[in-house]
Amino acid sequence: MTWLAELRSAALIGTGRHAAPPPASGLGCLPPGDVPPEELLLDQAAFADVITRAARRPSDVDAARMADPAPVDNAPQATGEAARLLDLLLSQPPVGQELRMRLVIDWLQSAAQAGLCVPHRLLPAVLALADARPAVAEQLLPAIGVRGRWLLDLGSTASDTFSGTASAVAGHKAADAATERERLRCSDPAAARDRLQEDWNGFSARERAAELGVLATNLGPDDEDLLERALDDKAKIVRDAAAALLDRLPASARARRMAARLAPLLQVKGLLRRQFDIDLPMDPDPAAVRDGIAPSPRTGEPDRLGRLDTIIRGAPLDVWTAVTGRNPAATLAMLEREPRVVEAIFTAAAHRSDAEWARALLDLRADARLLACLPAAEQEPALLRHVNGGTLQPVALAGLLRDMPRPWGLPLGTAVVGLLAAKDGGYLAELVAPFLPLALPPDAAEQCHRLLQRSDDDAVRRRVFRDVVQYQSFRQSLTEAFR
Repeated sequence: MTWLAELRSAALIGTGRHAAPPPASGLGCLPPGDVPPEELLLDQAAFADVITRAARRPSDVDAARMADPAPVDNAPQATGEAARLLDLLLSQPPVGQELRMRLVIDWLQSAAQAGLCVPHRLLPAVLALADARPAVAEQLLPAIGVRGRWLLDLGSTASDTFSGTASAVAGHKAADAATERERLRCSDPAAARDRLQEDWNGFSARERAAELGVLATNLGPDDEDLLERALDDKAKIVRDAAAALLDRLPASARARRMAARLAPLLQVKGLLRRQFDIDLPMDPDPAAVRDGIAPSPRTGEPDRLGRLDTIIRGAPLDVWTAVTGRNPAATLAMLEREPRVVEAIFTAAAHRSDAEWARALLDLRADARLLACLPAAEQEPALLRHVNGGTLQPVALAGLLRDMPRPWGLPLGTAVVGLLAAKDGGYLAELVAPFLPLALPPDAAEQCHRLLQRSDDDAVRRRVFRDVVQYQSFRQSLTEAFR
């Protein structure tokens, strides 16, 4: 057995059962005397590591495969405090992983604005982070300079993310045909639709249904012809997918057909308190079945409520206001005894991004899909009304806050910090912890700093407040470092 093998055995089974061997005589050295066996083992292990490393020989390299030397990079590198902050983020981040990634992005953006580049010594660490975090890869240009481009070209590390656009990054991650169509749909909806029609007959039923889902992005009236043809598909899964997309087109021919089915079902009754009286639809004819209304089952009672839901989701919402002669809010007030109908209207408004109906429905309940229907300037005030009203449970509120554009305005930020600081705010603090530091405006973060000064036994809440303060403090340091 060789010296290294003996040494490895001693390390595995312990020096009590296998003494550490002395170095091989050919090495020309002796072990230290009068030391405990454990210390002798560690001493020999360190010695073995040095010898092993020193004995390595470089392998032969094919000159043809050697990389070209890096071109001259004359771009100014960040120095001083800016470089120190980036080094700190990469080696000893003072915040969690998500906040660290956000701060690295902030650093890259600040450097680009200042016309500076990542110090050459930090490029490998930045590129390694970008390889694991696409959001960082999207911000590499122009902050990594010529040297960074050269490093990217050397290996696979995020190399194909290096086109300067988010779409290029996504394209490298998934280059299959479906993903290509999805990306094309974002940039050129008509071209994506044409390509889908060209390939349509070659798809299986499941593939046709999945491919129709691509049209959900940038869906518009020009897609109606294809969706109408899909209503005649032999596969139900394809017909259902087409009907679901046509639900989002209130000006389509199918929507007009649904309106013609819905209007006769609606009546308004009552003199002092006017309410809807809604009939259920009868058995559908073949045209109605083609539009997605469920036929009668072979056995059992038909789902007439389900049919009504389908009709409501497919018909234009102005059918309701045309019947009442009132605006959406007043019309919804006449449906207070029809929660299922309101739910179907809710779905229709959200799918069509109907801002007028969304405003009226948000008076009934807060929902992220409805908030997304509103212009950006209206979203926070709409949510703030529910926050101040205290009608939202922590889980629901956290979900809504997570989807709000960031950073929040000061009124919303102040209201949320107030909820967190309340006696029972610890659970909400735990739910919003991943995104709160990124969402709070600096003035609201100052509240967190003051709250940290008070006595609080809730460790989670204190950690959340501390993350907010540290993130904002680091952001401020970044701003000052690049001035």
